[in-house]
Amino acid sequence: MQHILERLTARIRRTDGDQQSSDKFRFENLLDHDLFGEILPRLPGDALYRSTGHPDAMFHDGGGLTEKTTQRQKPEDSLLWRDTSDTHHKAQITAREIPNILNEFGDSIKVLSLDCFDTLLWRKTATPRDVFAVLADNPVARGLGIAPHQRISAAERAYRAKPLENGSREIDISDIYRFFTSLSGEERKLLAEAEIQTEMNVCFAFTPCVELIRLAHTRGIKIIVVSDMYLREDELRRLLARHLPEDVMQSINKIYCSVDYGTSKSNALFQIVVKDCGVPASQLLHIGDNDVADAQAPRKLGVRALHFLPFDHEVADFLRLQHAASSLIVLDQAAPEAVVLPCYSPFRPIFAVANLRPYAPETVIGYMSFGPVLYAYARFLMDEVEALQQQGKRVKVFFLLRDAYLLSAACEAYARKPVGKLVRIRRFVAVAASFKTRADVDYYISGIEPEYDDFHATAKQLLLPPEVTELLIRIAHQSDDPKTAFHQLLHDDDVLELIFKNSFALRLRLRRYISKEMELEEGDTIILADTGYYGTTQEYLARTFEEELKVDILGRYVFAADEPYRAANIKALITSPSWNYRLFEQCCTVKEGALVDYDVDGEPVLGEAILSGKQYEKTANVQAEGLRFINDAKTFFTKAGVTHEYSILQRAAHAALFRQTYMPLEAELEYFKDFEHDNCMEPDRKKTIYHLESAGKNVRCLPSPFRLGAYETRSLGLDFTFSGLVQRRFQLDLGPEDMNVRFSPLKVSIVSNNESKVFALRAHHLHDGYFAIMLPCVSGTSVQILLGEHYDWLQIADIQLLDNARSLCSDVSISLELEEINREGEIYQCLSKESVATIRGVHLQQVKTPHYYHVIFRPLVLRA
Repeated sequence: MQHILERLTARIRRTDGDQQSSDKFRFENLLDHDLFGEILPRLPGDALYRSTGHPDAMFHDGGGLTEKTTQRQKPEDSLLWRDTSDTHHKAQITAREIPNILNEFGDSIKVLSLDCFDTLLWRKTATPRDVFAVLADNPVARGLGIAPHQRISAAERAYRAKPLENGSREIDISDIYRFFTSLSGEERKLLAEAEIQTEMNVCFAFTPCVELIRLAHTRGIKIIVVSDMYLREDELRRLLARHLPEDVMQSINKIYCSVDYGTSKSNALFQIVVKDCGVPASQLLHIGDNDVADAQAPRKLGVRALHFLPFDHEVADFLRLQHAASSLIVLDQAAPEAVVLPCYSPFRPIFAVANLRPYAPETVIGYMSFGPVLYAYARFLMDEVEALQQQGKRVKVFFLLRDAYLLSAACEAYARKPVGKLVRIRRFVAVAASFKTRADVDYYISGIEPEYDDFHATAKQLLLPPEVTELLIRIAHQSDDPKTAFHQLLHDDDVLELIFKNSFALRLRLRRYISKEMELEEGDTIILADTGYYGTTQEYLARTFEEELKVDILGRYVFAADEPYRAANIKALITSPSWNYRLFEQCCTVKEGALVDYDVDGEPVLGEAILSGKQYEKTANVQAEGLRFINDAKTFFTKAGVTHEYSILQRAAHAALFRQTYMPLEAELEYFKDFEHDNCMEPDRKKTIYHLESAGKNVRCLPSPFRLGAYETRSLGLDFTFSGLVQRRFQLDLGPEDMNVRFSPLKVSIVSNNESKVFALRAHHLHDGYFAIMLPCVSGTSVQILLGEHYDWLQIADIQLLDNARSLCSDVSISLELEEINREGEIYQCLSKESVATIRGVHLQQVKTPHYYHVIFRPLVLRA
């Protein structure tokens, strides 16, 4: 390993020297919009404070609230960097202007280039995502149980995997369906073709562009189509030929698809196009609906590029809200259009005869809430074992410690005999033991969700020593794109060799443990029982050992994700698109430390149990009550001769867990308030699961309360909880400005070199009377907030400096310069209309991205 350390250290020194000798970055360049692409100044930004979100947040980033909103901002709702300088005018074109656009260029245009989707071809659906809802109703997709969000998730995984494979960010449709890992190759091909057929059914040609092609053809202008698309040329040509008139289709000389060239329009595709066309770039006119890809990128090469705006922002807002309404009409439909499912409550007689008083929290939680879940899971697992045995399988059940401890006890209580065996195999170990090739490393990296892409955690999972990790991270952060640079560094031969070496050694130790504890025979069917979700432990054990051991590895869980790339051979009591059941999981654990490793003989090496003794005591009380419920229910139903259909038990269990998660009682909130989660992958391992006390404050900072955990929204009111559930369920593209039309006026002045520019803005309402607005932070300038214009008294909760990723850099509220203002803590009294609070520009000479001031305030007394 010494040679790796020496090589990486030398590289750091060399890079540091290069940076010191390079020209200093001129901060004024940041005012060039092209340098950093689109700014997304959601007010308050929807991506804001990602680091404060909970693992169990009702809405993870990437949900229904994260669409770009630049186009729907009203001018007075935002103040961007580009508003503080004179940037170049962005040429745009509307649908009404398309028919006559060639006249504006005279005879100077020799090539007409059109974007495909939302320019030449439109869809009948409200958004591109809705195509996947149509696809889900296709007989092929319906037969395979494919949901729209699964298709979206598979594409996201493919976009993460492709750069690791070949450095390109362009994927084709087969790359997407490759991540439906539970399907066969033939099924994936059928799905890909079903998607193309779906696109054919929902697309239509946009008449103004059709007529533009005809006009261009009569003038002898060459016509091409340039598309950023995962469809290849032959596939896109099929689609175009289906909808364009024959003469128009024949007029198209060439079709450029980004996936065929391995580069997008915003990167190098237009360079290829210009070279192919054989004319000066200024003689090529391109029209498309994406400002960056269709306008800014080609314009840099000299192409005449027009940004197509199908709608002005009033119409776009109207259509966006109507799209949300289209999703919600199911709430207003009468039968039989609306699906009304029966509500079962099979455990009511158990509650009637049981001794539940004095209704202690552990009884409400363990007996009345988790008990039905455990009973239903035990029935589910025993039914699965019986079904497999009837197929002639030799079934062996293994409960994965620590989290499956209570599940094992529940199954034993239900079956009235021991079921399976407790084993110590942890997800971390299963993944770490799987690295045999570079493809294995890339597969793991591509599965990391962006919000959890932590360099230290990734390196730890790859079994890299801390000293190597720190050097890799230092080198990565010398790049403009640290994440890509870090992943590339992991491909260095000596780094891969170290990963493979350490993984091989761990694999041998894990193999010894499996041989000793699990006593497997060729042909066995293994059931891994756990609380579950993605089934990662099962997936990686199968990738590593299934062929070697000649066994089938199945997973039977309480919960499972319905992602396309979840492990194959998974079944679960509850399948859910999101994970909000951390407290149930914690109540299933045993009091012992996390599995750290195995010794040379395959004996487990456990770490210290770091959670509090009080938490373990509460957990044991809940577990005892859950097992008491199973015994009572089993006895009652046996005596009554009642056997419930599994589907009834499953729905009742889901309802019980849903109630406990989203509608907890006051006693439950109090009981769990100090519960922590042991996250072995982070330096600060103990994580408090929820913070009721901070919920009120967080809801003022987060873009909406629906980024909080389920328990935290309960402390704000069920209206917050239900609104969040509706938004998540229907993936509604709604932001804070949609949730509440209240705003508060704010006038600011940007001052630089004795010059100033005044802006009249609107701050959007957050919660409890608080408003927020984002203001640009530009080196060498100051921001004057003209508070006296509108307020006599107000409360300023925070003024924070954020970087372009919306991460907190510093709190600048304490350094405000006040004129004609009295301050007492967060309370400000404006003594006159001229009262001003000034934020002096911080020193940002070395930064390469925009920074912002995020101002959160609450008006108390308005100026008369």
